[in-house]
Amino acid sequence: MNLAIIGFGNIGSKRIEVIKKDLSCKIIYIVDIKKEDNKIINICNNFSAVYLKSWRKINFDKIDAVILSTPPQLLYPIAKNILQKKKHLLTEKPLGLNLKQSKFLTDLSIKNKVILKTGFNLRFDNAVILAKNLIKKNKVGKIYYIKISYVNGTVLTNKNKIGSLLDIGSHSINLANYFIGDKRFLSIRSISQSNEYFKDDNGFIFFKHKKILLHIHHSFVSWKNNFHVEISGSKGSVTINSLPKWGTQELIYSKRVYPSGKPKQTKYYFNKDISWSNEWFFFKKTIKRKNFANNFEGLANMRIIDRIKNNRF
Repeated sequence: MNLAIIGFGNIGSKRIEVIKKDLSCKIIYIVDIKKEDNKIINICNNFSAVYLKSWRKINFDKIDAVILSTPPQLLYPIAKNILQKKKHLLTEKPLGLNLKQSKFLTDLSIKNKVILKTGFNLRFDNAVILAKNLIKKNKVGKIYYIKISYVNGTVLTNKNKIGSLLDIGSHSINLANYFIGDKRFLSIRSISQSNEYFKDDNGFIFFKHKKILLHIHHSFVSWKNNFHVEISGSKGSVTINSLPKWGTQELIYSKRVYPSGKPKQTKYYFNKDISWSNEWFFFKKTIKRKNFANNFEGLANMRIIDRIKNNRF
């Protein structure tokens, strides 16, 4: 598969590190507005890739798919052009800046029969996958509640200009959907703040799906990076502490002991972040199988955010 990489920042670099190990793929173009540095030059040399400063100079006849990892404000017009060229697209979240953009891109991908994958790499995290498997195996039982906190202290350095809900909160919303089986939330309540950022920089969201309660905290003003998941049910609970990118990640499965004794715990530890690799191979698999169902993931996420932003509870 021949590829173009548009955007060589933090995320684009992570994507390329995965593709470097995939012998079935070839990078044809790397596109970024900044000046060439040694890292870009070395990658271009290794892949015999062409470095461009404008995506408009790409010869789309030479490629099969595009990885789009630009800042959110630049995503929509570029993604629109890529899908119009009938190329498969792996793009960073959020899928556009609003529901109208997200729906247009999704509809366009279905019309042109190409895969559109919105980048929610946390779904492919080792501990998250294990938690999902424990749910599937009925180790948790009937789920009572889910709490997710994914926060950092980037309020003065964040350059995405979209607020913590669309930025870091979208990941947690996607995970909440993942744990309950991508079902529609029946009710949503949200409260947010703008403390030091010109848009929301801290907020709490409360969801309900049937009898399951879900709580999400998204923030740019939590001075210590934190990722915490708690899933509690009739048979036990799952707790995830941290992410591998910050050090050792821990998952604790607590088996309920009746009537209220100390639970029997099993602990798992992960030190390597393979979420980017897992997501990449999932993207390739959807292309091979022509599985267009996943094209709607980014749109589903934006529908929830749109309800929150417009107070449609």
